[in-house]
Amino acid sequence: MRNLVWPASARGERLRRNEEATVRRVLAPVGGVAVITAVVGSLASGGLATTPGKNGLMAYAQELSPQHFQIFTIRPDGSGARQITHAVSAEHPDWSPNGKKIVFELERQKPFRKGIALMSASGTGVRILTPRGIQGQPSFSPAGGSIVYERDIAAGNDSVWIMRADGTHKRRVTRSPFGDTDPNFSPDGKLITFVRVKKEHRQQALFAVRPDGSALRRLTPYSWDVGIKHDWSPDGKLIVLTTNADLARPGESANLVTIRPNGSGMTRLTRFTGETNNALAGSFSPDGKQIVFRLEQGDKSSLAVVNRDGSHLRSLTKPSADRPRFIDWGPRPTP
Repeated sequence: MRNLVWPASARGERLRRNEEATVRRVLAPVGGVAVITAVVGSLASGGLATTPGKNGLMAYAQELSPQHFQIFTIRPDGSGARQITHAVSAEHPDWSPNGKKIVFELERQKPFRKGIALMSASGTGVRILTPRGIQGQPSFSPAGGSIVYERDIAAGNDSVWIMRADGTHKRRVTRSPFGDTDPNFSPDGKLITFVRVKKEHRQQALFAVRPDGSALRRLTPYSWDVGIKHDWSPDGKLIVLTTNADLARPGESANLVTIRPNGSGMTRLTRFTGETNNALAGSFSPDGKQIVFRLEQGDKSSLAVVNRDGSHLRSLTKPSADRPRFIDWGPRPTP
């Protein structure tokens, strides 16, 4: 899986940590930026990665030892951080639509293997859904009955797969000479957006495809170098992602942008420069008003939020050497 091995240099470490950002949706070229046709656009009128509702806990992964992560939850005001996994390694959390469960990527044993697991919001009742192979980057469908994920079936040739939430009926969605990762359903369930990686150039673009594997489209140019984390607004009007996520352009920082579901209307939310300060996308709040992200300030990072229009940026936690990754803002649990 593309995000598991990175260069050992200091810059490589920075790039590995900067994989948190992304983009998604469907294309028809207009002015160099991919936009969706009217027909496909009508299917993508909404979007889900963050479930609409009242704001609940945030979940994120934190590196506690080299290449080994654990999942934490924290309140929306930045208080009450709590470690909820104690595995070999656990990351990429995604909240269920009812806010009661988390699907995540779990390192099961040595030799190195990773798979998809499900647990309660408190970290109990862990159930492994993919006992064989290497899988990761899971995300629930809008109703919670299915999970879309990344599967590595042959020497790094990652592709998008779907299964039921109980781990049955696994089915392949994409095929690519590159690598496909970070899949997410649209809220109406008619599209899956994901990041396609050109590994030889480390370039990344957002794509969309129907769950049956048809109507594949590219939403953003590879030159954007989007990060491996993107999210829809609960109302389906915006997608948040990170540009220049791997800091491939000297002197430029990683920044948050939003686009419309058809790939148009790119709006910059942060305007950092110089590579020292960076913003890496997490997710929208369930009420759709804010975006949580990782704010990097030199060698230290914090959880931060910004309004969906780019105003009122503020930190939730104190800057530290800990780097919260793959942040997902969950809804308050429903009865």
